[in-house]
Amino acid sequence: MKKIFSLTSIFTIALFYSQSKIDSLLKKYNTQKNIEKVETGTKIGQYYKEKSEFYNAIEYYQKAKDILPNLTIDNHKKNHLLAKINNSIGANYYYAGNLQKAMEYYIIAYKMEPKNVAFIDNLVSIFNSEENYEKGKYYNDIALKIATKNKDYSNLTKIWSSRSTYYEAKNDSVNAMKCYENSNFYAKKTQNFIELATNFTNIGDFKKDVFQKLKYYNLSFELWKKNAPNHLLAISNQISIARLYRDNSSNKAFLKKMNINTEEALSKAEILLKDAIKKCKAINHKGKNLQFSLESLSYVYELKKDYKNAYHNFQECVYIYDSLNSIENKNKILNQEASFNLEKKDTEISFNKKLVENQKKQNLYLIIFLILIVGIAALIYYQNLLRQKTNKKLQLLNTELDQANRIKTRFFGILNHDLRSPVANLIHFLHLQKENPEMLNQETKERLQNKTISGAENLLSSMEDILLWSKGQMENFKPQPKKITVEQLFEDNKKVFSGYHHITFEYLNPENIEIFTDENYLKTILRNLTSNSINVFSTTENPTIIWKAWQEKNKTYLSITDNGPGSEKEKFRALYDETEVVGIKSGLGLHLIRDLAKAINCEISVNSIQNEGTTFVISI
Repeated sequence: MKKIFSLTSIFTIALFYSQSKIDSLLKKYNTQKNIEKVETGTKIGQYYKEKSEFYNAIEYYQKAKDILPNLTIDNHKKNHLLAKINNSIGANYYYAGNLQKAMEYYIIAYKMEPKNVAFIDNLVSIFNSEENYEKGKYYNDIALKIATKNKDYSNLTKIWSSRSTYYEAKNDSVNAMKCYENSNFYAKKTQNFIELATNFTNIGDFKKDVFQKLKYYNLSFELWKKNAPNHLLAISNQISIARLYRDNSSNKAFLKKMNINTEEALSKAEILLKDAIKKCKAINHKGKNLQFSLESLSYVYELKKDYKNAYHNFQECVYIYDSLNSIENKNKILNQEASFNLEKKDTEISFNKKLVENQKKQNLYLIIFLILIVGIAALIYYQNLLRQKTNKKLQLLNTELDQANRIKTRFFGILNHDLRSPVANLIHFLHLQKENPEMLNQETKERLQNKTISGAENLLSSMEDILLWSKGQMENFKPQPKKITVEQLFEDNKKVFSGYHHITFEYLNPENIEIFTDENYLKTILRNLTSNSINVFSTTENPTIIWKAWQEKNKTYLSITDNGPGSEKEKFRALYDETEVVGIKSGLGLHLIRDLAKAINCEISVNSIQNEGTTFVISI
């Protein structure tokens, strides 16, 4: 009893406070001057809107609008207030179910402030209500772009919620749910209970499980009940709950879990729907909420076999449906939007004409100025052109000189490194034979003679290789590729190194491979790699050199492997570093091999393991 008394007391106090608030506003309105009347009039309009007394709200918004033109205030501020009032009038018509009038005032507000995302989103609501989802999506895209750029979190809540309607119409539940998730994020961030409650209802619509549906509907219901029970969206959620009870009145699993029977489920639906109809009529709403409530209640009565009430409600539902969906009303709404677009185009055309005229004048001045600039620039350009030609000639001469110096340095490095040793051996043998012939017995003499002859022959081959390399450094000499066999290369190599009887040579070419390249360049590379291997056998027992040829993945590979002592990677640096002149102490040096290989587009890699040997691989 005490609890009932307390609740009654609270309700009475709330009513008294609410009534005293509106009485105070009305009293102030009647005694105020124009500027103050506008502010108070909009507050009274907002009050009636919150009470869902939409036509009372429209009356005071209209009074405020009528006063505004006579005020002597800043035009920008005046226009902004006028746009807001027009938008508020449109919103009240929308909630009252008069979409045609709502569209009329929304268009006026949007024309005054085309970048106001709240105004744009109201147009989206109209088109979605008319099931013109493509138009709704068009305006939603505009609003979303502006609000995201401005980080307008408050309006982003509504925009994302409106966007979901488009995806719902396309049966794209994944994107629709993403829209609701984004809307909920901003709703919580801005503590917007209206959008949060609305989104709970919409998420409930998506859920297939009846208990999940009821869970989200009830979450929405509690928010509405606490904050705005007579809001049109609160009524819409109430209808959803009623339909759920109605549609599951014969669902045994549902009835069992809810601990009710069929009659109780239908009675629950009936109570909710009657209350929804009562709320719609109390706020003079003749829109879809009233239509859906009447339609659903008619079906409830049919299930209860109360056909008289079922027919009565169905008749009223049909009347509301016909008034909402008349072709004339739909065309009026579309014509308002089309008229606005045409007016907008006319304004753009007029503006563009003025812009073109101004542009022509600017272009004339610009042309005169450009002629003067071009004349001066032409003189400067001509002088620069002469200077550049002179500089290019000097640069070319310097480049050629640098190149010649580099080639000369490299050439003398090769001469010093690869020709000095054989010539020194030859001179040493001749001096020994001339000055101390008695020191040479027949066997030693023959051995030194053979060694000297072999060294001279190698010297001749080396000189030929040097000439070939030197030609390669001259831009007028290019490789002359042709088709040759690997066997030809191996035969040439056998002849050059036939005097090294203490070394075992193996040549493996099982596939009789043919290749297309410059024969002399490649022969020189093979000779020098072989010579490099021979020169490392100073302490190696059973020295062996193996040449091998094979093909793999459209490439031909030649490799030489020796069982010498191996070496560190740093000693093969001349193969990769063009600044390196002298390589390891062998043949003509790795730098010569590097340059010749580069000339015929070969790649050479090396793998050397100490105390095991070295392998060079040529890929062609």
